[in-house]
Amino acid sequence: MMNPQFPVNRVEMEFSQWKAREERLGTLFSITPAENRSLLAEKLRQFERIRTKYRSSKNIEEQHTLRILKMEIHRMSKQLYPSLISRILRKIITSTQNQLSLRSEAKKDERNFNSLNEEVQRIGFPDLSEKLKNLIDKKQENFSIPLSYCLNEKEKITHTLSFSKNAEGHFELDGFKSSLQNNSRPEDSREYYFKNGLENNFKVNEAYNLLSGRSVAHNQSWFQLDFNDKDASGSYHLKEFRNEYAYDLEKTLKAIPLKISSQYEIEKLKNALRQGDRVSAVLIKNGRENQIYIEANPQFRSLNIYDQHFRKIQTASSKNQAAALPKQSVQKGIKSKIQQ
Repeated sequence: MMNPQFPVNRVEMEFSQWKAREERLGTLFSITPAENRSLLAEKLRQFERIRTKYRSSKNIEEQHTLRILKMEIHRMSKQLYPSLISRILRKIITSTQNQLSLRSEAKKDERNFNSLNEEVQRIGFPDLSEKLKNLIDKKQENFSIPLSYCLNEKEKITHTLSFSKNAEGHFELDGFKSSLQNNSRPEDSREYYFKNGLENNFKVNEAYNLLSGRSVAHNQSWFQLDFNDKDASGSYHLKEFRNEYAYDLEKTLKAIPLKISSQYEIEKLKNALRQGDRVSAVLIKNGRENQIYIEANPQFRSLNIYDQHFRKIQTASSKNQAAALPKQSVQKGIKSKIQQ
């Protein structure tokens, strides 16, 4: 983590970016600003823009760099425009142009930040505004934000969000890598990179459910990570069960005598299962209420059913699963949540 006593010198960073560009041009065309007037003029414009942008900075290091930059600007200006009158007129014109350009750039940066902030909140990261703003202001080509959470006594999840600049110079969210560790089974840690911009953009809770081995529905398809199959890069294969696979979630639910009082509760239950949640429900058996936990299992067109101690009931079909449940009286109603 960066020491707050030594904040980033933004002037130096932008100067370094120009220097890197200058070196690339020199390699491609065997030219330098000292030898090429148009390149020197472009360098002068960039330095003037940087000075205008940060001239009101309170950062001591930036102020020191700006003083050096001012002298360099004066030197280049005299070299390009020997006439004093020409330099004065040009300074008046470029100062106005830089102010207008920087205002336009600031508005674009603000729109870029707002768009990114809305996107990461939509995915499920609500408290990144300050970090995101600070990292965007540093003007790096790319950056990442790591986050870690202890879900319970056994599980810990780490997310790493990756951002980079696009061709227009605006930052985009490339995706996020999620890693799920289980302290009781350290050898069974799982991770997956959820790329952004694809048709199926998974949210944070869905990422957790996928890494936990459950299935998530998106755009008429169901998805599940195959922990027995990795690609050449070592990433797990993401299995897809499309609509034509004929997994009817509502029909599967109705095959089990759950205590559901309305269509609203059915829809609520379906939505939770589609997100990959393990859902608490009440099953009616022999006139008694039994607590169970259910998960969608599109691969076998069924449900995974667990008893109140989260022990999976191993049976062949939904009806058989219901018959094998313990006869214990439990709480009424349906409650949907991720079991953490």
